[in-house]
Amino acid sequence: MDFFNKSEQSILLNAKNIVVGFSGGVDSTLALVATEQFLEKHKKKNNLSALYVDHQTQKDSTHWQKHSEKFCEKRCINFLCKKVEIKETGQGYEAAARMARLKIFNSLKETSVIILGHHLDDQVETVFFRVLRGTGLKGLTGMQRHIKINNKDFIRPLLNITKEEIFRYVDDQKISFIEDHSNLDNTYSRNFLRNEIIPQIAERWPGAKKNTARMANLLAKQSLLYHRFLLERLEKICDKDGLLLDELSKLDYFERSEVIRIWLDQQSFASPNESQMKELEKSFFQSRQDAKPIIKFYREDAQKTGVILSKFNNYLTAEKIK
Repeated sequence: MDFFNKSEQSILLNAKNIVVGFSGGVDSTLALVATEQFLEKHKKKNNLSALYVDHQTQKDSTHWQKHSEKFCEKRCINFLCKKVEIKETGQGYEAAARMARLKIFNSLKETSVIILGHHLDDQVETVFFRVLRGTGLKGLTGMQRHIKINNKDFIRPLLNITKEEIFRYVDDQKISFIEDHSNLDNTYSRNFLRNEIIPQIAERWPGAKKNTARMANLLAKQSLLYHRFLLERLEKICDKDGLLLDELSKLDYFERSEVIRIWLDQQSFASPNESQMKELEKSFFQSRQDAKPIIKFYREDAQKTGVILSKFNNYLTAEKIK
């Protein structure tokens, strides 16, 4: 089975530091083995490392770490272990754990390639979860198979494969893995979706999972077209000094908001949520002409840099929060 497409293969062959997020579970185990086999075939295995992130919240974490380390030792794969402290600040455990892992990934060498074991069932859960949180078009696209964050390539080679197919492949190849019994704990929102809601939907509509994943893929393409349209708008009202406030004022609220978000995203700045955007609208477009508003915001998931927005010579300007 070819797990990587041609563009992903090219990225791997040109990378000097390839890190697979490895928990010892079945998904990350297959991601690691698939990456190892591809690199070994091209004599690039020395560039591969497996990264185990210990969240220090499960009693079995030491056992999982030992299993993962022995697994890598047996296959001559460089093993890394990082301990993180999960700090919940209102966003819930799952989001806090994700943020902690991302900080570890961000600490890796620049231009690293990071391989993750997310699969089709994970994609379906993500889309459902975002729907329940009231997401927009971009959120409905789910996880992207290949994305760049802070100059690092993140690749999910299993994203089109179901959990059932992963189990079947690993069983056929007699590859060992561990089972995390906390996945059965439905107090976690994702587990509740995975264990209770989605199985009932799939029982009633057998094609629901693959149809949801197909929808996310289609929306990702439509989102790209939408993005290109907004980029054309952005080019007309943006220069090296920032966004022209007079030109922004000619757009309606929704289009103006989308243009500002794309402009910030291009600079790797945090994008404002809806309440922050309303605050920005009030401060910059509904205030007096001589007002000099300043707004600061950031994202807690560490994917983007905090930003300060201000007004200077009829420009909306952005600078990094120091």
